[in-house]
Amino acid sequence: MASVTTSRRLLSLVVLGVVLFAFWPSLLGGGSLVSADIVATAAPFDSYQPADFSLENGPGDPINIHSHWASLSERARTGDAGWWNPELAAGQPSLKGGLPVFSAPYLVVPDWYAPGLVAAIRVLVAIALTIGFLRSIALHRLSAVVGGVAFGFSGFMVGWMNWPHSSVAALAPGLLWAIERVIRDPRPWRAVPLGMVVALMIWANFPSVTIYVLLGAVAYALVRLVGERQDGNGKPLALIAAVGAGAGLLALLFAAPHLLGFAEYLDWADTSHRAGRVDDSSAGIAYLMTAVAPAVWGSDAVGSPWFGEGNWVEFNAHVGASVALLASVGFVGAMRSSDSRRRSVALALLVLVGLGVLVAYVGGPLGGLLSDLTGSQGGVMTRAKVLFSLGMAFGAALGVEQLVSRRSLAHLRRTVLWAGAAWAIGLLALLPSLLDWFDAARAAGAFRETLAVSALPAIAAASTVVLILVRLRDRVAPAMLGLLAAGVVTVELLAFAMPVPTTVSSAERLSATPAHAEAALLLEPGERLAGEGRTFFPSTTQLFDLDDARGQILKSPGYQALLRAVDSDMLTRVGGGTPTYPNIGLGTDPRLPVWDALGIGAWAQFPDSMPIGTLLAPTNGAVGANPSVQLLRGSVEVPEGGLRAVVLEVAPFGAGFLEVTITSDDGTLTVSRWLEPDDIGLASFALLGEHLTVGSAVDVEVSAPIDTLLVVIDDVGGLAVGTVAGDDDLQLARIGDVILFDRPVSLARVVSAPVVEPDPIAAAAIVAAGGSVVDRSLPAVEGLASRPVDAVRYDTDRIEIDLAEDSAGVLVVSTAYYPGWEATVDGRPVDIVVADSAFIGVPVGSGDELVVLEFHPRHLRTSVVSLLLGGFLAVGLLLEGRRRGQLRFRPAAAG
Repeated sequence: MASVTTSRRLLSLVVLGVVLFAFWPSLLGGGSLVSADIVATAAPFDSYQPADFSLENGPGDPINIHSHWASLSERARTGDAGWWNPELAAGQPSLKGGLPVFSAPYLVVPDWYAPGLVAAIRVLVAIALTIGFLRSIALHRLSAVVGGVAFGFSGFMVGWMNWPHSSVAALAPGLLWAIERVIRDPRPWRAVPLGMVVALMIWANFPSVTIYVLLGAVAYALVRLVGERQDGNGKPLALIAAVGAGAGLLALLFAAPHLLGFAEYLDWADTSHRAGRVDDSSAGIAYLMTAVAPAVWGSDAVGSPWFGEGNWVEFNAHVGASVALLASVGFVGAMRSSDSRRRSVALALLVLVGLGVLVAYVGGPLGGLLSDLTGSQGGVMTRAKVLFSLGMAFGAALGVEQLVSRRSLAHLRRTVLWAGAAWAIGLLALLPSLLDWFDAARAAGAFRETLAVSALPAIAAASTVVLILVRLRDRVAPAMLGLLAAGVVTVELLAFAMPVPTTVSSAERLSATPAHAEAALLLEPGERLAGEGRTFFPSTTQLFDLDDARGQILKSPGYQALLRAVDSDMLTRVGGGTPTYPNIGLGTDPRLPVWDALGIGAWAQFPDSMPIGTLLAPTNGAVGANPSVQLLRGSVEVPEGGLRAVVLEVAPFGAGFLEVTITSDDGTLTVSRWLEPDDIGLASFALLGEHLTVGSAVDVEVSAPIDTLLVVIDDVGGLAVGTVAGDDDLQLARIGDVILFDRPVSLARVVSAPVVEPDPIAAAAIVAAGGSVVDRSLPAVEGLASRPVDAVRYDTDRIEIDLAEDSAGVLVVSTAYYPGWEATVDGRPVDIVVADSAFIGVPVGSGDELVVLEFHPRHLRTSVVSLLLGGFLAVGLLLEGRRRGQLRFRPAAAG
């Protein structure tokens, strides 16, 4: 018994060591899984990257996931937590209808460290639950460890390491483990772990992956039940059904708070882009080649640039060449086993593999049916590959079991022959795809490079074949062969996994810049930031307490309609955006009425953009002069409204810097700008000159360090200089790393006689034209004009507005209308309406003085009752099982 305990502890330490080694840059090396590469070209971040910064940190998009929890955990630590999160796109429920189950470390470790720790915990849980399941079907500990590593570092887990996908997937082995125990020993208390793991998967908040795993689990259970009945080991179906029903009830009770909130969130949000059935869900069978060669189509993490048709993370099926070989031996050996239960389990796992391949890569009617359940994800259902990854990892464990068990060599030899035949059939099926790949790789010029980066999978496959041949010759002890197989699998998968997580050095951690501090000073409580393209990268602003109107989340139909009223392509790929991530085009006017409705208090432009204002282009230009040969001089008068920029006409014939020195009564300022050959035309150089005296002279000098461009001069040799005037309500607040404007905005205003229009699109059009609108009729009010209020006080779940004198009409507050907001006017409850397409409207009279808005989740009481009932039921079942002597520790039955 002592040796068994020692062996168990040793393998546990090995597993922990593997995970620590995989994540050491994040956990031990001072790095972070919050990648900086996806903001490397976003102002102002790109001005603060270290000199040796590299964009090759791997694929992924973790920031929009982790910024949410960083913000909420900071509020929890400071005691400012609430049910409403006002920090992204006019606000949303704090939990967004979910609570990923692995995010607790955000409460106790720094925000930059938490993502790496969370990812490591996910992988460790996935490995541990896989080991538990495999041990429950009587596999050797070493076989179980190989299965755990194979799943924990599979392509699905690694590719989605920074997303809720992997949170759901990490729990999937636990679900199968719980199902297996119910099938073999259907005690009532076993409903508790089964129901709990389903509830946790639901709470993990990625519905499509949860649905795939649950469907796979149902298929597994049906196959296993048939197998147990055929072998005469089946327990009463009525009892199994009762335990399953109890588990389902517990899952619903424990997950009810999420399910209620998520349903409400989806009903409120605009999800029309996910509608529509997909008749062919597949990525294409050609991408199954990535199961053994992850860079075969290219990868920005482990190979040449992508030259396939789809997103690498979505399409990649990687499980490892060694895992695939071991799985083929394992499945064939288990199906030929004299152990009927082992055969039944292997068949059930093969069904998982088949379902994953069919839905993700083959497609057909089943994929179309599932698209109705999960919603279309870019026209493909590739996230079903979680079942493929799961089944193949378990199959690899069965393969190692063939090596470590003391079965006859004749049995193993026949198993290997059948496995070889299966490989031959598979390669024959993939032959057309292999030929297509060969042509595509050669055309892309990536053939040799792709083969080079696929060398390690080839070596791993060859090593696995050698180990199997050695076992057939019985030259090495089975246990040693098992250890060697575990080493091959671990090395291959870690070599794949470690470059992929977006691990950056401590110098590359995402951090606030001086421009963030400036933007924070410009924004009053409740005001929002917006701007061109990816300025400030909207998914990161929540990390720095900046509410960004572009935030990458689901938004209400009215909110989306307001954005489309500015640019119909803002939410489409044509316009560079998505339905959850708008892309505001270059040159968009920040003075439009829509931005007032959205509460935009600060506007950002790229540093090389032409600042908003009245442009007076250079005149009297004659010829181009070379500023690298001679210093060019000119002058210009400060226009009405002040000077926001000087404008030159340039003609670059090479890339290089242009330096402009501007001298005024206020001092001297030098501005540099990098120009490319296609930047020919007007080039602006922003400056903080709105305070300069109108009509005063500003001297301009231009030079260039190298011969790369020409600058237009007038007919007497002086610079032809234009201006951008600040003759509007905007105030230029920052130049350099990013151009920032302060916008005057009223976060709450009383509107008289708004237009009644319930349709969000029509309402947004009215707002875009400068009007105000509500979604339903209200009693007539007196007054003619809109007017601001006296004061607005923002708290997490509470907004107080002091009304101005004679402010009769509809009080419009630039906070997202969402079920759960309640209003009182001088203590009297009043109904709220949807105002200006997406925001809160409160009817007020001329004598009213104080409006209070408070957010209370509508289903909070039901959720608490549900959790209490679930808790009482679970405790009752466990205590009854304990009383009957059914609930006690039982050591695993395998060696």
